Amino acid sequence: MKNIGRNENCHCGSGKKYKHCHFKEDTQKGNSNKSILIGGVIIGFIILAGLMVYVKSTQNGGRGPAPDGKVWSEEHGHYH
Repeated sequence: MKNIGRNENCHCGSGKKYKHCHFKEDTQKGNSNKSILIGGVIIGFIILAGLMVYVKSTQNGGRGPAPDGKVWSEEHGHYH
């Protein structure tokens, strides 16, 4: 749809000025689309942050830090 000025006749053919007819309805549609987009981006960042925390926690096989003076033995599956 082309950009309609607020004081031009409405596109619906009612004979009213656009600002008194469909202006609020058309601008609310644009705002709701922006809200959905912003919400999607925020949810995406939350999912990405959660995934990064999960990957970070499993990099050491979920074992946690090694006790002082100990090393992990892959062969036996425990610290020596």
